[in-house]
Amino acid sequence: MIYECHGHIILDSVAYKGAVKPHENGVCKEAVHQNLKTCAEHGIVFYRDGGDKHGVSVFAKQIAFEYGIDYRTPAYIIHKKGYYGSMFGRAFKNMSEYRGLVAEAKRLNADFIKITASGMLDFTNAGEVTGPDMPEEELCEMVKTAHGEGFAVMIHANGADNIKRALTAGADSVEHGYYTDAETLRIMAQTGAVWVPTSVTSANLIGSGKYDDSLLRRIVDGHKASLLEASALGIPVACGSDAGAACVPQGKGTLDELETLISLGIDPEPGNRKIAEVFKKC
Repeated sequence: MIYECHGHIILDSVAYKGAVKPHENGVCKEAVHQNLKTCAEHGIVFYRDGGDKHGVSVFAKQIAFEYGIDYRTPAYIIHKKGYYGSMFGRAFKNMSEYRGLVAEAKRLNADFIKITASGMLDFTNAGEVTGPDMPEEELCEMVKTAHGEGFAVMIHANGADNIKRALTAGADSVEHGYYTDAETLRIMAQTGAVWVPTSVTSANLIGSGKYDDSLLRRIVDGHKASLLEASALGIPVACGSDAGAACVPQGKGTLDELETLISLGIDPEPGNRKIAEVFKKC
């Protein structure tokens, strides 16, 4: 079975603004149906969305069964104001507001909570991550609160220190996880968190003309080396492509990610099953 453990059904793999525009005044149901249909045509039976702020993934969950897809969503990313997440989420200024957003996600029938510990990759500077990093104490309180409400927690994290903070806080899955290191991977192995590496978000950019290909190859090669080390440590790795991101088409991007993992000798099935078991409505 083919699992997409990290996608954004709102996106079209071309441009964020263009993909989001049809939903600005209400969910464009036709676009959601089309993306789900595409996923089904590629054999996808499970789709864990990374959320959006326009209600698209919430609607998709309501109709995904029509396409034979088991669909999970956090409704939206929850992020601290001024930190990464505004493209897909809702911001909080203090823990009282955070708790309110968790409660709202529950009201929207969310299956889990997604929070951010870092920014995105800086594709112009290998090894760098954009934006500020979430303080560990605050991150721990966020995860504890979500767990207390019965939710599993997906954490977007890049950079070894940020990934460590996410794991220390109790992340049930680490999303992306670029620029990790041996110590961080050992911690991940001890916690039992699932790694969803979204390898093709970088690999599929090679040759697109968007960034320097030699820099992209360094990022991709380093990520693959970390995945091999993770596999040797027995870390569960799940297939998630960041479907809908630039150069990662719905459906095909998932197959690209699956092919990448298999080429590295990694079987994502145990990680996929763990995601399906843990990230379900409380």
